[in-house]
Amino acid sequence: MSLIKTVRKVGNGSALPLDNTIMDLVGLHVGDQVQITVDGPRLIVTPVSAGIGKETLEKIMGEIRTKYGKALRELAK
Repeated sequence: MSLIKTVRKVGNGSALPLDNTIMDLVGLHVGDQVQITVDGPRLIVTPVSAGIGKETLEKIMGEIRTKYGKALRELAK
């Protein structure tokens, strides 16, 4: 897949907006970290696979709070 995008000014820096289609194809979500590699005139953007991801963590934590919330509150006393 090849697209032409426009670098935009954001505050004192720049940003390259990514369409949701691209984000889905590479498994990125807003807030994820990426590694940027410079190879001559190319930028290579690679998702950093560190852990399970924010959305999965929030889902698991919600399940834990629902199932064990009362016990955890008692233990916290």
